[in-house]
Amino acid sequence: MSDCSFSPYLSRLIERFGQPTEHTAHDAIATLAGADAANLPELKARFNLGWAYLALSQQCPFKDLGRLQSTFADGAVEIALRAAWHAEKLPGEPQGLFILGLGKLGGHDLNFSSDIDLIAYYDPDVLPVPESRGQAYITSKVMKRMTKILMPPHDPDFVYRVDWRLRPEASVTGLALSTSRAQDFYFFRALPWHRLALLKARVIAGDKTVGDSFLADLSPFIWRQNLDFRAIDELAELKTRINLEHPRMKVERVTATPIMEHPLGFNVKLGTGGIREVEFITNAKQMIWGGKHYALRTTNTLEALQALKDEGLFEAADTERLTAAYCDHRRLENALQMMRNGHEHVLPQQEADWSDIAALMGETPASLMTRTTDHRHIVSTRFSAMFTVTPDASDKTEPVLDAMPHLDEDTQDIVDDWLSGFRRYNIRTSKRARLKPLGAALARRVIMSDVPDAGIRRVDAYLSSLSRSEQYLSLLAANPALLDALVGPLLHSPHMSVLLAQSPHIIDTFLAPFPPTIDFVLAEHDYETRLERLRRFVNEGLFQNYHAFLTGTKDWRELAAALTQQAETVLEAALSIARDDLKAPDLAIAVVGMGKLGQSRMMPQSDLDLIFLFDDGVDRDLATKAVRRLSTILTTPLREGIAYELDMRLRPSGRSGPPAVTLSAFRRHHEEFARNWEHIALAPARIVAGDPDLGAKAEAIIADILNRPRDQAQLIADAHYMWNKIVVERIRPVPTNQFETKLRDGGLMMADFWDSVGKLAEGPRLPRECDGWAELLYWERLLGLSGLRVKDVPDIYAALMPTNLPDHQAKLEQQVRRAVDHYGPANPSAEMRPVIWTT
Repeated sequence: MSDCSFSPYLSRLIERFGQPTEHTAHDAIATLAGADAANLPELKARFNLGWAYLALSQQCPFKDLGRLQSTFADGAVEIALRAAWHAEKLPGEPQGLFILGLGKLGGHDLNFSSDIDLIAYYDPDVLPVPESRGQAYITSKVMKRMTKILMPPHDPDFVYRVDWRLRPEASVTGLALSTSRAQDFYFFRALPWHRLALLKARVIAGDKTVGDSFLADLSPFIWRQNLDFRAIDELAELKTRINLEHPRMKVERVTATPIMEHPLGFNVKLGTGGIREVEFITNAKQMIWGGKHYALRTTNTLEALQALKDEGLFEAADTERLTAAYCDHRRLENALQMMRNGHEHVLPQQEADWSDIAALMGETPASLMTRTTDHRHIVSTRFSAMFTVTPDASDKTEPVLDAMPHLDEDTQDIVDDWLSGFRRYNIRTSKRARLKPLGAALARRVIMSDVPDAGIRRVDAYLSSLSRSEQYLSLLAANPALLDALVGPLLHSPHMSVLLAQSPHIIDTFLAPFPPTIDFVLAEHDYETRLERLRRFVNEGLFQNYHAFLTGTKDWRELAAALTQQAETVLEAALSIARDDLKAPDLAIAVVGMGKLGQSRMMPQSDLDLIFLFDDGVDRDLATKAVRRLSTILTTPLREGIAYELDMRLRPSGRSGPPAVTLSAFRRHHEEFARNWEHIALAPARIVAGDPDLGAKAEAIIADILNRPRDQAQLIADAHYMWNKIVVERIRPVPTNQFETKLRDGGLMMADFWDSVGKLAEGPRLPRECDGWAELLYWERLLGLSGLRVKDVPDIYAALMPTNLPDHQAKLEQQVRRAVDHYGPANPSAEMRPVIWTT
């Protein structure tokens, strides 16, 4: 162990208790279990000595040191709370009353001589105190008594200094607040620093069941589902206030530069390049990303740094440097506090005074100073990179309007407003200057498009519709590359514009290192929350995949595969939610996908053609409830729209039949009662979700039905009969220089239908024609081209589409018609009857 004679406080403890060992601190924690409040001061002194031994001898990992301190503090607060509870003659153990530990205590990371930051709350419905007695008054009395136990007035043998200032409205409230009042405060009146404080909150004493439930209820306040880049501005402002106002930053305020050659008078906690800057860097990332990345929801700084690396949000080198700086700063802080058991953070101003601290740590003053200064530079550089906005010089200086085509008067006004910092969207005056570069970048992108006036109006309408435009624009300003993901769809894609209007947070996903996963939906257990998150998952996934297609990152086949995979994933999640809601975890169901889902060629705006199959032994009422619940999960309109439209008309008996069909009923219907057109629709069917064993049985039935020999003359006659009905109701002639990919004569619907006929009749197949039309339909739906002419395709997308489109469409039409001609003319006297099997 280092020479403790350099620490007056540790020297006194050694005289009092003797030399410590590696067991001293652990023994003190073990003794807490049977201790009463009167024993706490002596136990804390023993613990301090043992903890100092572990820290200075480096026999304990740094992270474990903080956890040891926090564990002792948890136990001490619990003992003091119980003593205070009983002193107020309250029954039993504390019920309905709990204490949150914040800061270093909440983060399992206490210093040698930390204050402990506490907040106390009580649930009025659980607290065993009648409301008529004054619940707030009684619980505050308990907290005051507990505080005196931990921090007796004018007594040097305190257990912990207690700080209650982080509670809501501390100047006008008692020491304990009701949970309902606290929730009202946090959700409607809290300041940014209140949210920052709760990042490290955990229940340390009292009724932990009630406390954990309270923190779970606050989760939407702490962990935002949308990326909140205002957090960076808010933390930067808070750090500026600390630098300008905190009394212990006086030395740094009068220095010529923030970081001098030697760290004399450096506030290791609050100063430039210090502990707080590491915490703010980490906290900012947690506040931005923690809503979607559950691994970031840790109260411990070192764990959060590691999670940021693991989640791809920090470079490994940054994590390593910040971790090393944080640990070394904290070791220095602990040594400083070990000198006199004081709550000290300011390092000595004279070089001579460094010798005692360095000797206590077993180092030389010079090496300690050099390493501390090196760490400060590393932390300060990383902090400035995150919290200091450097405007894009090209956006700031380029005269956007010089090369601008003539605009309408109203669109000119909109652009002028963008260039002045977006005042029209209720942006605060203090924020507008920082948004001017964004305004220039946005104006340039829209003005240089092929629809400048219309584009400006569309972007303006979108930004005007946002409920929190300042947060959104801050996100764009911090990440200008997001403009490309935003502007293109608003200018050219009606469907993607609808998704943006429903889910403005969609562009968050372009900053994520990994695509969104369904775990984000299922991690929550509340039914309504799951439904909301399911829609978020769908909209985010659709938008990302559409954007990749429109920018040439994915071709149409990759887009088809991605959209199909997403639909299958959502179906599995919806089944899981339905089973959980019905409390039927073992309910087996197989989902048959038809149409585009069955073809593995999901389109923008495609619905899901589904049949739901169950084993014969399943309770039919439960099966029916499950399908209806699943339909509700997918189709109920919420704030962000629906997940998918469902079409279950192709089940046996159509709309009039039960939504849940047993395997035997499914087989019997298709063997004895089905028409050929039903099997034509069944041709692309496959199992897309549900129980794999049940699905394998269903696929075997489908394969048997489709491969069984049938009367070919009836099949062809029925196919013509059905197709003629479709022609009358939906198909129309369209010029080859116009878009109408699906419903034109010779188009995709015709190609898909007769390709399925070919599968049953062993006739001509149309894979190239189906693919050719499918590729065009992706473009048509995403760019809103239906009914428009080929020349109306925006130039930026024309190069990605097949060349010479009129000829391309004419050739596809001819090939489809030629395949249909193979089957000869329709029989006008044919009637639809059940399938005639030939074996």
